[in-house]
Amino acid sequence: MEKKTKDNTTENITENEKVSVTKRVTVYLIAAMILVFAFSFLVTEKKDFSESENRKLASWPEFSFAALRSGSLTEGVKSYVSDHFPKRDELLGIASGAKRLAGQKELGGVYLAEDGYLINAYEAPKNVEKDIAQWSKLAEKVEHAHVSLMLVPTAVSIYKDKLPANAPDRVAQEMYGLKSERPMGELPAAVQQQTIDRIYGEIQGKADCINASAALHAAAGGEGRDASDAYGDMAPVMEGMMSSVNGEALFYRTDHHWTTDGAYVGYLAFCASEGLAPVPLSEYACETVTKDFQGTIYSKLNDPYFGSDEIVLYSDPSWQLTVDYGDAQSDSPYDLNYLEKRDKYSLFLSNQRSFITITNDAVEEEAGAIALVKDSYANSFVPFLLNHYHTVYIFDTRYYKGGPSKFINEHPEISEVLILYNLGTLDQDTGIGGIY
Repeated sequence: MEKKTKDNTTENITENEKVSVTKRVTVYLIAAMILVFAFSFLVTEKKDFSESENRKLASWPEFSFAALRSGSLTEGVKSYVSDHFPKRDELLGIASGAKRLAGQKELGGVYLAEDGYLINAYEAPKNVEKDIAQWSKLAEKVEHAHVSLMLVPTAVSIYKDKLPANAPDRVAQEMYGLKSERPMGELPAAVQQQTIDRIYGEIQGKADCINASAALHAAAGGEGRDASDAYGDMAPVMEGMMSSVNGEALFYRTDHHWTTDGAYVGYLAFCASEGLAPVPLSEYACETVTKDFQGTIYSKLNDPYFGSDEIVLYSDPSWQLTVDYGDAQSDSPYDLNYLEKRDKYSLFLSNQRSFITITNDAVEEEAGAIALVKDSYANSFVPFLLNHYHTVYIFDTRYYKGGPSKFINEHPEISEVLILYNLGTLDQDTGIGGIY
């Protein structure tokens, strides 16, 4: 018995030693990994801009006792470390893939929707009253031109039926659609159409409001929507025009922008509002310039499972264009150099420019000019305007600091002003504050 006890004791000691060694090795490995990542973080070159995400990266926060007390210093350090963490994109892709395989349908505000769509959840803008005031001021300051406003809903609205079944954005839109049939309580999420209705209700009378939402819903085959909602008496003509549009490809699957087909639908709504005869899509030369576009939403997940998009361009062989960017000129609204870069959407109007003048000598000067005050959604919309105006003036007020109304009033050839913004990035658009 004594020997057995001794043997058992010896065996227990041996097992304890093995456990102790295992724990020590685990601790050493974790410590080594932390040191390696810390060293990598210190020696890795820090970038100011992420080409994959198309955004500025966080900079190291400036120390102050006020920032320390408010907590903004700590948040700034967290943002800096998160943005500059070694192998961030690769680790993000691994984490996104693991969550997808676990069955999650929403990752960091992105819905994994049907047909491979990545769709940003919608957050109601906090500065709606300010936006309305700024757009109203622009309309009031313009002296001689007709002013229109086009607000474009994003895929979260137009493709709501592709959202996961119980997604708050889908449920909220279905409830808002029933508002005339039953009293509305608090919605589980913000609804883009509700935002559009509110803005258009307040700005009507100062600027004409173009119903791009109804046009996109009609093109996508949305329930309860038909072409007459967007086009009125021109509906029969526009329905024929829409027959060549791919209603399943109005938005990119991996990016937050509408496609050129989606932009064409917006153009049809504009033509209906202005009484213009639209150019049929079949009359444009169509070219697929890439099938490797991975947009801003893809960059949030970085999961190769979601593949890439194609970019289709439409051009008119009769164009005789001079595209003046201020620091360069071109004969095309498309800068194909961006096909070699990650941000391929920037091929439209050569990225974000403060002011662009496009002249089409194939259109008579008597056709006049249009001024476009816009965000990046308008970049793929502009080519469809070129057959209607001799000159198109384009303002991006995030960078243009002169105030468009002064320029417009000094150019009597401008007969039309179009304000075009998408609903997804109103709060992030710093240019609206100086729009007039």
